[in-house]
Amino acid sequence: MAKYRTEDFRTPICRLSYAASLFKPRSQEGGKPKFGCTLIFKKEHRKELEARVAEAIKGEWGDKGIEMAKKGLIKSPFLAGDGKEAHSSKTGELNAGMGADVFFIRVSANEDRAPAVWHRDPNKQETEATVYSGCYGKAILNCYTWDHPQNGKGVSFGIQGFQKHAEGERLGGSGEIDKSKWNETVEDAGDAPSETTGGAGAGGLFGE
Repeated sequence: MAKYRTEDFRTPICRLSYAASLFKPRSQEGGKPKFGCTLIFKKEHRKELEARVAEAIKGEWGDKGIEMAKKGLIKSPFLAGDGKEAHSSKTGELNAGMGADVFFIRVSANEDRAPAVWHRDPNKQETEATVYSGCYGKAILNCYTWDHPQNGKGVSFGIQGFQKHAEGERLGGSGEIDKSKWNETVEDAGDAPSETTGGAGAGGLFGE
């Protein structure tokens, strides 16, 4: 259950990951569908975000909250770029964009509060084609505290918007292909091979 909430603020420059959920809410582990994404930061920006988290902690639990956080009694929203959560649960490999020089946070918004997503024109809602996993930008976030009967106390980030600032190498595949790399000249070779005719289809190319 969310409790104390900070004012909205703009983040330092970051790299966007899991961008699709900025445009379509998704359900995690059977929970309510939410908008969200992952934001990857250089380690040099951590102090700035830690100050926002400290504000939320003190706003909810006072000065004692800082000591509780240092003792691990309040769940941190910061995840190591080379930690457990940065690796694929399926392959064990480090996810694209992660590494020892970065940290990341997961941010979310309720289904009825879609984040604003824009590039140059703040009045134009961008799409997944232009604001994608791997591009760079700044997010509009807030910090909020929560206290859950099973999961204990913690601080998370809510997202209000994301503005793209620069292009970047796509993360996790984009569904696009470099046609110049794979292109070859195709000549008209006439009719299809006889093995594919007579109702056998392409499967006729593979004999028993």
